[in-house]
This record gives sequence, structure tokens and C-alpha cells, in this order.
Amino acid sequence: MPGIRRTVGRVRSERHRRRLLFGLPLALTVVVGGGLAFADVTPTPPPVTGATAAPTNWGGVTTQTATNAPSMTSSSVIAANISLSTVKLSSAFSYLSPGGNGMPQWTPTVTAVAPNGTLEVAWQAANAVHVTPVDRWLHRTGPDTVVTGAHEIGGLVAFNDGFALLTRFADHNRWGETAAELIRVRDRHVVFAVKLTGPASHDTAPMLDGRLSWNGSRYAAVFTVHGAGGSENGRWGDKMVYVDDSGRMLPGGRSWGCRGDAGRTLGWSGSSAAYNCYDDGTAAGSALTSGDDMVQAGNGSWVTALSSLGPVSYRKNVLTWKITPRWSTDQAVLFFVNPAAHSARSVVLTSTPGTQNVNVHVAPYGRTALLVSWESVKHGTFTGTHFRLVDLSGRFLTPDLVLDVHISGTITVLANGDLVWAFVRQTPVYGHRMSRWPTVTSLFLARLHVSLTGTSASPTPNPTPSMTRPPTPTTTPMPTTSPTTMPSLPAAPSTAVGTHF
Repeated sequence: MPGIRRTVGRVRSERHRRRLLFGLPLALTVVVGGGLAFADVTPTPPPVTGATAAPTNWGGVTTQTATNAPSMTSSSVIAANISLSTVKLSSAFSYLSPGGNGMPQWTPTVTAVAPNGTLEVAWQAANAVHVTPVDRWLHRTGPDTVVTGAHEIGGLVAFNDGFALLTRFADHNRWGETAAELIRVRDRHVVFAVKLTGPASHDTAPMLDGRLSWNGSRYAAVFTVHGAGGSENGRWGDKMVYVDDSGRMLPGGRSWGCRGDAGRTLGWSGSSAAYNCYDDGTAAGSALTSGDDMVQAGNGSWVTALSSLGPVSYRKNVLTWKITPRWSTDQAVLFFVNPAAHSARSVVLTSTPGTQNVNVHVAPYGRTALLVSWESVKHGTFTGTHFRLVDLSGRFLTPDLVLDVHISGTITVLANGDLVWAFVRQTPVYGHRMSRWPTVTSLFLARLHVSLTGTSASPTPNPTPSMTRPPTPTTTPMPTTSPTTMPSLPAAPSTAVGTHF
């Protein structure tokens, strides 16, 4: 497109928003007091142009504390089924980066699986995003594709022949801020690179905190925008756009929505995308990552994981909720929405006074359970990464398990149901600002084999398909407390320089 030029290797190539239709369109959008909140009241949303208004006859959203399921299993079902591999990096990776207020948070690593079972792992280097190809056994299969000048990984979709990346680049505008851009790479060539913000829409994207999804025919992207002219000049919001497979922007979406400083979730409701946004009530973003995963469970319900100070009290105006914090520190919460039954409820997973529970993640564990993870922080000091299995009612299936395996980005579901994510072998620093940001030159890929079977309360996963050769990246079972060192891990293939554009 005019004004955009990208290079791949030696070849140069030119190159609706729908509020969540499950009855809580604004329930998770705004919070005060430095933490997220969730709704235990049902709002009546204003009409949204080009989108169907959410139902308003749902009644109150219930909140309950998680309890143990009638049949529990040992936490070793998690620890004994995690295998690790290493991927040596071609450039230094700064695994911590400043949040909106300058406090450290994990630099996200994003993993996506292609239809053929191969994976792409995206990570941020200094002035470039690297995308590393990995096979189903978590081995590097070739050099990185390096997107020079890219800042931040807003979202990643893997294909058999490449990937699509939501990112941002330097731009010319009144604020001197970056612009959001969607790039499609096929066979190491840029198919298209389309700017999603600019003078025509009076917006910039100095940070993304985004999500990207593909439904087989079009992309949906949601990300932070900053008004640069027009009626929203100087204000913060979010934007959702649709793009087809040729890079053409499609009608629908939304040009301006909630600020969503603390994160967003994105999924598909039929042919339209649906998302929630989470706002900490500031203009600068959240200090501790809240975690903002949304997955569809085996029973068709949608489950969102977040950290929160408690339910909202009432709606003050179109953008703001009144919140009287129920807890003094953020707690891990699962929010269940059943669109078929028009019901929603929240389940509180943690309750330790004085402990912050942040960086909450959730992923399907088979068809009848969920893997939930969060980090605990006490007096500004990281105290562990927690893992538990819960059933689709929010009841615990395993005891609390603390591992020295972190989750700093997306959890990817493989075709056989196994779960994969990338992480670094370091301890996060949450208690103070940093003048120098530490780096590593290796990533670790964790694979959790879904294996829990037995009672009716336990998940029954799909059988693991046969493989032509056994997975080689294995380790001893993970310890159930946080050790000072990690188990010895297998060596990775030598690192290639990569394809740059």
C-alpha cells in the first residue's frame, strides 16, 4: 500500500466491534482504585452502531468462592506431565519491560499453532519482533523471521505457510507516536502490510495491548488508540477492525471504545468478533498485568480469567462504574458466561489477605476442565506461579501447585488438547522501577500433556494421536515448590540469523 515498504530477505515487496453478546457489554470495562472489577449487577447498555445490543433481561450476576470438587486428584497430574525444551535466540530478549506507569511487567511472548501442528513463537528484540518457527516437538525448524522496526506483539496467527502479526511502527503524526499495523507473511514474503491507524481516522497507537484472531475468512484486531485530532483528540480508547485475507479493511468493527488499559479478550460469536475490555480507571495503564484470557469451554460457555478487587457497585455514567473494593488486594477470578442459558457468574479463586494475585491465565484442559494459573506477589515481591485445574463449575480439581515455570503470554492448545506456552527462566521483579532492563538469550517452551481421567468430575481428554517419532524435549517431573534452579534441559539447535524485513 502507498507509504509502506517492507523487505523480506533479499526480496523487496510492496506491500464490528460487537460488545460481548453474552449480556455483560459494559460490565468489565471500567474500574477505579488501581485494579479491575467485575459486575454483579446487570447494566443496560447504550446502542452500539452496527452491532446487536446485548440482552438486558438477565438479572444479577452471582459471585461465589471456589470450593473443592467432590473428587480431587493429585497436583502431580500437572507437575509430572510438563516437559520443557529450549530455543536459543538470535538476539537478546528483554523479558521485563515497563508498564504504563513505568513499573516492571512481563514482556509478552506469544505462541500460535498452525493447522498442520507447527508453531510460531513471537518475541520482542530491541527494535524488531522475531517470529521463530517450531515443530510439534518444540524444536526450532529454521531461522527467525525478523520484523525490523516493529514494537510490541499485539497478536499472532499462525498458518502453514507463515503468520499474521499485529504490531506497531514509527509514524508521522501530531504526537510523534507509533501506528498500528497488520502484517501477513507467507513463505517469508510480505503479502500485505496495512496501517490500522492514521490521519484519516485521527488516531495513533502508542501501545497496543491488543488481540488478533482469524475465523477462516477475515481477521479481527482490537488494540489501544490515542486520539490525534477530531472529536477524540488527546483521549484514550480502543479500536476494533476487520481485515480480509488480501489486506483490505472491511466494514464493521468500532472506531472508538473503552480505554481497556489493563487488557482485552477477543473471540468470535458467529461471523462477528466479540470482546471485553478491562480498564483500571487511569489513563496510563496497569502496573501489574491483570491477565485477560478468554476461552470457550467444552460446554460452549465462555470463561474469562482476570484479577480484581471485587464486583462493581453501580454504574455512574456511560463509561464509569462505582466500585467499593471488596478486597484490599487483587484476587484471581474466573468469569463464566453461558450464552445459551443467558446466565453469567463469577468464581473467586484466591482470598489470601495482603497478597496480590496477578497475571491470571486460563486454557481449556480437555473438554470438561480448565487449567488456571496466576502469580502471587506479597509486599512487592514475587512469591510463585500457581497452577490448578478447575471444572466447568469453577470447582477445584487439584490442590494449589507452585512451580518455577512462568506464563508470560498466551497458552496455545494443540490439536490433541495438549497446552504449550513460552517463558523465560527468570524471576519477575514487581516491587520497584528499573533503570536497566535485563535480557536473556534463550526461551523455554513448556508443554503440558492433558492426561487427567477417572471420576465423572475429572476431565476426559481426547486421545493423543500417534506421532512418527517420540517427543524428545522431556525433563524430570517439575517440583511442587519453587526451587532455586531449574532442572537440566536439553540443548536447542544452533541459531540461524533469520529473515529480516
